[in-house]
Amino acid sequence: MHFGNFLDRICSKCNTFPCCCINSPISPIWPVKSTDTITGPTGATGAAGATGPTGVTGATGDIGPTGVTGATGATGPTGVTGATGDIGPTGVTGATGATGPTGVTGATGDIGPTGVTGPTGATGATGPAFKEGFSAFKNNLDVNGSYIIDKWSVASPYFTTPAFNPTSGVFTVPTTGRYSFEATINYSTTTALSVGIGSANPSFVIRRNTTNLISGLFPILNLKLNLGLVTLNIRTILGDGTVTLTGEVNLNAGDTIDLYYAADGLTNDLTLGGTNSAGIIWSCHRLS
Repeated sequence: MHFGNFLDRICSKCNTFPCCCINSPISPIWPVKSTDTITGPTGATGAAGATGPTGVTGATGDIGPTGVTGATGATGPTGVTGATGDIGPTGVTGATGATGPTGVTGATGDIGPTGVTGPTGATGATGPAFKEGFSAFKNNLDVNGSYIIDKWSVASPYFTTPAFNPTSGVFTVPTTGRYSFEATINYSTTTALSVGIGSANPSFVIRRNTTNLISGLFPILNLKLNLGLVTLNIRTILGDGTVTLTGEVNLNAGDTIDLYYAADGLTNDLTLGGTNSAGIIWSCHRLS
């Protein structure tokens, strides 16, 4: 079939031939172009467009009215407190267990470091200065009455001073001051005593200008024996003994000092210094 230039005469509005846009006694032969839209394949998704600007925030709406608060419910009644239960009996205390054995003593720890040395204490008061004196020794001397003990030895380890005369046994005080004296006198009787000494009180004396200064009595045995028809009173010195003298005194320059045996009526023979040569030691020191 030949349509010639038919396609050029199709109405661009109604897509028919002949055109139906006008009153025409002739019905269209056919639609030349389909009125249905034919969907082609979906094209690739295009790139996302830029995000548009945020719109203006709308005005805040009015706050609605507060709802009515409901009424508070009534408080229920307080329940009745239950009765307190009885306290149960106290349980019996169990017996104390046996003490376990003592553990082994641990090893002694290391000795800690030495502490810091404390400050030095204050210096004590100065003691007396022995400025002058002597020390003499007498081996023995036999006497049977009062006697100035003389003939002293001042050989080492003993010593002397010009104020002491070893031969006479007299010390002449060189300077007024305080002096210290010491004397240890051993003695022995040469025979057994056959009679008592009565009221005698023999002694050794350090004398100042022949006046007693420091004294020491002999040890006395005072015994009363009841022999039936006879009562025997015995008062006598011991067969051996030691008398010690010591003291500090103030003396004046020129005073004379000696060591003296005061028999006080005792006539028995004595060995001053003792039969075993224990001797007599006499010493003096000036303190100030």
